Amino acid sequence: PVGTIYQRSGGEMGLEIGEEDATEEIKNCLLERLENLDLKSSVIVNKNPYNVVRIPWLRKLFPDSIIVGIVRKPVANVFSLLKRFTHNEAYTYEPEEGWWGVKPKNWRQLIHENKIIQCAHQWKAINGKLLQERNLVDLIVSYHQVCSSPLATVEKILSLTEGKEVKLSVKYPLIQCFDNEYQTGSRLLSKKRDPNGFAVLDSSWLQEENIEIQALQATDVALIEEICEPVSQHIFG
Repeated sequence: PVGTIYQRSGGEMGLEIGEEDATEEIKNCLLERLENLDLKSSVIVNKNPYNVVRIPWLRKLFPDSIIVGIVRKPVANVFSLLKRFTHNEAYTYEPEEGWWGVKPKNWRQLIHENKIIQCAHQWKAINGKLLQERNLVDLIVSYHQVCSSPLATVEKILSLTEGKEVKLSVKYPLIQCFDNEYQTGSRLLSKKRDPNGFAVLDSSWLQEENIEIQALQATDVALIEEICEPVSQHIFG
């Protein structure tokens, strides 16, 4: 139902959905869809960045769910967002009205000709919303933490579902963290995708890359940190 809810306000509410829209009709619709999935597992995982502005809605619809927020440092996240504003034939979709990614309420007011400023305010608004709903979130982990300790992160999440400490015998590969690519420049296609565009965890095959977006200047980094600091200090300290 998110498309209908988005259009209702002419897009001004962005992708935000509140608790009042967690109606029985919508709940029954979503539960029916989940029941019809061809799955044997008793646990369903949904990874969707847009859900960060729908937390009250999700919590009301699925009160027993485990909600985990994954947060990336502002400069690294802004640099990643900036890639979408550089034309690339590998991208299926173009930015909408000069915007790419999660839309908070009143997102059009944040549109700026300087996309560094725009993306920094986007990071601040989205993660500020996450902090605002912190009491409805079970766990917040950093992108760096997920990369450096994937097994420990999964065990921590599973412990929340089981109600007790969980230890897994499987091995998870370390996920290379690219938080510093804003210092060197990068190709436009995510490093988590192989030459054919398929998602991969192991990026060790990537030895050299064609730099398609240049590194951020020190003044750019300072500007991003200044804009995001009121929120980032509460998340990263």
